[in-house]
Amino acid sequence: MDKKDWLILQMVYAEKNITKAAERLYISQPTLTYRLQQIEKEFDIKLFYRGRRGVDFTEQGELLVKYAEDMLKQQKEMEEMLWNTGNEVRGTLRLSVSRTFAFYRLPQILKEFNKQFPKVEFHVNTGVNIDVVQTIYKQDAHIGIVRGDHSWPSKKITITEENIAVLSSQEINLTELHSMRRISYKTDPTLEMVIDNWWKDNFTIPPTSTMNVDNVEIAKRMVLNGLGYCIAPSIVLEKNDKLHKIYLNDTTGSPIVWKTRILYREELLELAMVREFIQFLQDYHRHYFEE
Repeated sequence: MDKKDWLILQMVYAEKNITKAAERLYISQPTLTYRLQQIEKEFDIKLFYRGRRGVDFTEQGELLVKYAEDMLKQQKEMEEMLWNTGNEVRGTLRLSVSRTFAFYRLPQILKEFNKQFPKVEFHVNTGVNIDVVQTIYKQDAHIGIVRGDHSWPSKKITITEENIAVLSSQEINLTELHSMRRISYKTDPTLEMVIDNWWKDNFTIPPTSTMNVDNVEIAKRMVLNGLGYCIAPSIVLEKNDKLHKIYLNDTTGSPIVWKTRILYREELLELAMVREFIQFLQDYHRHYFEE
């Protein structure tokens, strides 16, 4: 078996379908079938059984898939170490990023970083914050970028602190907020808790909410069209947005902030691409907020 065989096993196991696996691997189905037969012959085992809904791997087949995944991971780690022992920064940087940060900030960050380090490729997964943290725990990514407070035993660096604000299309009086239409959206539970706690500190009745949308960007579009207000971190504010904003304070009068942090394992700083990207993120946001 070689790297191509490991990839074949991984893809067939993921798809549970020979035709779909062949399409994703950009090889013909007969070629894929032949390679699978050769693997079975080499180890004298049955990899899987075919059924109406695809393939079901045998216990021996699943063991071989696990071996293939381990070998691919080890090879990737070896390549990263070899590429980062010289002066040239190169390799594939694996990032797991909060959806909101990925939407509003990540494209420009990767563009600027790529200008400095053109031989670094990116493998990016986006998701809710808890998924990002789990990805880092499982070591499926070099660096996680999360928003809010999350338990993490290794290194973490705060790169931004945003205000949380009431956004509206026209000027409003904060004391009348309870009688106005609120646009709610799906977000991180910890952010929901921060907003709910602020509300309870200021109002004795629940908000009037008649719209519930999938994400903060949709909520912002609704607000821009005068359909209500929303409460969101200031990352959603862009230069051309004509929105009125009222920043929230806690009961002591201090601004309520929402932090974005980098999570990573300290030993990964041995990889030049990881080290350079972490430094770049800090410098980028320091410069961004000075402007």
